[in-house]
Amino acid sequence: MVSAGVAGLDDAGASVGSLDQRDGGDDSHRMGRSPATGGTEATMVARATCCWCHAPLVEAEGVWWCGGSDACRTRQVAFATAQQDATGKRLAWLYVPTPVQTAWHEGTLSRGVKHVGVGGAAGPGKSRFGRETLFWFARHVPGLHALLLRKTHKDLDQSHLRFLPHEVAQRGGQWKVSDRVAVFPHKGQPDSLIRAGHMESSGDVENYLSSEYDIIFPDELVTFDRDPMLELFSRARTTNPAMFALRGQQDSADDDRLDGSFVLTATNPGGRGALWVRDFFVTKNVDRTEFPRYNEKRWMFFQARLDDNPYMAIGYREALENLPEMRRRQLLEGDWNAYEGQFFSEWRSDQHVVETPLVKGLEWFASMDWGYNAPGCVLWWACLPDGHYHIAREYKFAGQSAEEVAVQIRRVTKSLGIKRLRYLSCDPAMWQKTGAGRGEAIAETLIRHGLPARKSDNDRFNGWLRCHELLRWRDTDPPWLTISPLCGYLTRTMPAMVQDKQNPDDMDTTGEDHAVDALRYGAMSRPSPTRLRTHRPLPTGSVGWWRQWDRTQGRNRGALA
Repeated sequence: MVSAGVAGLDDAGASVGSLDQRDGGDDSHRMGRSPATGGTEATMVARATCCWCHAPLVEAEGVWWCGGSDACRTRQVAFATAQQDATGKRLAWLYVPTPVQTAWHEGTLSRGVKHVGVGGAAGPGKSRFGRETLFWFARHVPGLHALLLRKTHKDLDQSHLRFLPHEVAQRGGQWKVSDRVAVFPHKGQPDSLIRAGHMESSGDVENYLSSEYDIIFPDELVTFDRDPMLELFSRARTTNPAMFALRGQQDSADDDRLDGSFVLTATNPGGRGALWVRDFFVTKNVDRTEFPRYNEKRWMFFQARLDDNPYMAIGYREALENLPEMRRRQLLEGDWNAYEGQFFSEWRSDQHVVETPLVKGLEWFASMDWGYNAPGCVLWWACLPDGHYHIAREYKFAGQSAEEVAVQIRRVTKSLGIKRLRYLSCDPAMWQKTGAGRGEAIAETLIRHGLPARKSDNDRFNGWLRCHELLRWRDTDPPWLTISPLCGYLTRTMPAMVQDKQNPDDMDTTGEDHAVDALRYGAMSRPSPTRLRTHRPLPTGSVGWWRQWDRTQGRNRGALA
């Protein structure tokens, strides 16, 4: 009777022999013999390439390898798993990561990184990678305690629980069905445990806060709410010396060096948590007033692409291409600025978020949404010579008095070199008296400080129409409104605004809409934009003028080129 064991890098072969290319057919090549593949021939396809050397991948023994470099294949083997008989002979590969998946695996060993995220298109093998990461650490770290989560029990059952019993048994572990725990034994040392669970409501986080974990893996992170998940992340802490050593933390020179534990996630764009996941992992553009200790060096993200998966069934891409536009952008393109029911469907960061050079003598105005407990926001608008607008700065505030806010508005206005702010378009509610009608209204305080506050038109329907007009663009025409990259609060929340389910013409006000309300007040203070005749001379300093200047100078100014 043949007994089977599990092999990783050490016993499956640390190096992989060369695959010498030979001439073949029109759309494929037959490759040479390779020790890594047991001497069998391999088939090369051009649909997926190595992320390091860009050689086409080759298929051998049911798995895909880099077809160009021994060094690349060696990196793949480091995280591969093979089944062996009692003599140590390899029977089959259980798992060999593609080069892209290998790069993800290597990311989990990065020193100084606490959170590793893989996200983007559907289908590149993100969930499988997550499970294999847990298996790899369970084999290498005695006493490992890992947590795998999905949003609901149904989600867990239809995804990971379908595979875990079989995969765990193949890798020499034991799956305990009633406890939903995978146990990996270590001779003379503590067993490694991988627990599977779900967190359907925010209160369910309490079920997991009493333990500490070496690895926390919430799969499809966008389905979870931010605050309970961040609280759970704090339980990624360990005293296991094997984790400390394996992830290179013993060499860290940081004062706050990490203990070796980490959070792993794999997710697609879209879903209720897409905004906070994008902010923390993808753009690393969190609200610093709310999270002043956020350290972007601790967060690593890999953008997943469908083309990186050579195992993908023929026709899968076509199926994604036939999805409605928003889901297609999410699942095929991996677009993190695409949201179901997205209110500003015109929004594209490459079109709207640009740094526009501003000439002297421009007309300036500002718009404002007040907030004390909830954030408030002020936007500074530059009126360009060709009729376009550019929002150059923002000021987000909370928990501040009207006096303090007025001082800050004057300070920012001065820093922009603005000699005269034409007006400050404000939320009409700012004229309400405080203190049972005896106190000074917020707007009156601003006016007392020399700010030209005036009531905005609060017509939400026409206000949003005006915003849509300003954001609309064509390939041959830039949008009427551009926004500076310095306006992180506005550019972060704009794409995440969604329609009200009861009134699609309005925005869901449960979202973080303070910056866009300030945008609406500013938009309603101006006339509807009209297109200029193309034969008119372009005013100096306008968006079109700068684009024309770039073309004549042969330069590329990013989004303005």
